[in-house]
Amino acid sequence: MRNPLKLLLIYAVPIRLILALFFYSHITIFPDSQGYIDLAHRLLNLNLSGYNGQRSPGYPLLISFAFDNLLVLKIYQMLIGLGTTVVWYKILRRLKFTTKQCFWIACALTSLLDVLFYETAVLVESVILCLMSCCVYLICKHHKSINKKQLWLLSILLGFMTLIKPFYAFLPFLITGWFLLKRWNFKRLICHYSIVLVCPLIAYFGWSYVNKINTGYFVSTTFIGLNLAQNCVHYAEKGPLKYQWLSEPYVHYRKKSIANNRDVAMAIWAAYNAGAYDKYDLSFPDLSHQLGLYAKATIYQNPFDYLQQVALSWWKFWKPSIMWNYDSFNFPYANKIFLLLWKFQKLILWTSRVAFIALIPYYFFKAIKTRKISLEFKLMSLVLAGSILQAAVTYGSNSRFSFPFEFIMVMLVLHFIRVNKTAIKKRFTQ
Repeated sequence: MRNPLKLLLIYAVPIRLILALFFYSHITIFPDSQGYIDLAHRLLNLNLSGYNGQRSPGYPLLISFAFDNLLVLKIYQMLIGLGTTVVWYKILRRLKFTTKQCFWIACALTSLLDVLFYETAVLVESVILCLMSCCVYLICKHHKSINKKQLWLLSILLGFMTLIKPFYAFLPFLITGWFLLKRWNFKRLICHYSIVLVCPLIAYFGWSYVNKINTGYFVSTTFIGLNLAQNCVHYAEKGPLKYQWLSEPYVHYRKKSIANNRDVAMAIWAAYNAGAYDKYDLSFPDLSHQLGLYAKATIYQNPFDYLQQVALSWWKFWKPSIMWNYDSFNFPYANKIFLLLWKFQKLILWTSRVAFIALIPYYFFKAIKTRKISLEFKLMSLVLAGSILQAAVTYGSNSRFSFPFEFIMVMLVLHFIRVNKTAIKKRFTQ
């Protein structure tokens, strides 16, 4: 196949243009979107004084580079999506797929509706997906050895990811852990591998310091306390008596959510938005801080309930989801066509995720048996660590956490099939 990357772009560009011009010219705004837009306004005005610390500045910077024009932002995200597609092709080549296989798999991945519709939404996922893909490419390319220049590049990418979504601050520590497992050398760790930690730590603690100045709390985002409280939703009434003023409205809105068939994970948000805590005259950072203290104390008193909640959160991580406005397609019945297509793609994604979960013990025990940290083990642990940490931190729309890891799951399952195709074929023909 000649010029596979050119052919890949010839395919990827039109499907985005057709979607944006003919089917879904809408720019989707979600409840999370407004926080990013508000911070982008502040960045454009060079004024962070008194900011409530709800969002980190990575994604709002992109909005500000679009001069606060959401149409320009959508174009940026589609261009980023094209870049991601090219990186996917290169990752597949590193995994030793043939040129044709790389082309068709990359075409299939860039055609996924969740990928395409995140590019039309004012949400961080499409940018995070690109940065995650670039990090995975560097990991694949320099799996056997990595020099300081390459470590600095990886550190910068991870720093941007942390600045966009502080949750990803765990990645540089995981990557450093791989190096330690491969060869323990304290001097080399300090002088060489610790480079990976530099930019993410600067991003995380730098923005936390800005929040400390503005809100009085040294946190990456003032949502952190409220997010921790979400983990208590099914046992909210079991908290200490001194936090009863927080738990009673929480329990009330949890029951209300169940009665009205709403997402129970958002009960604490329902209580906050309904003004259940307004009488205490607390700012959002102060209320979130109190909710964080309540959550920690409640989790400490109810570890078994918390572990059950984490298990439920972990399972929700693997559920494929799509973010669109179902009623905003350009003409009638287009949404029904796309919904049918998504149901087909969702079935494939479910299959790949279940297969990936089945491969986790395989690669884990293989690493123990061979005493080698293989590339496959690294990719597997990347997804597994993300799934466990998100489950421990928050409970809610956890499928959004899995989206940036989706391509890794698909690629690793296909890679396993390719490597073991002879054994698989023999088993099914017996």
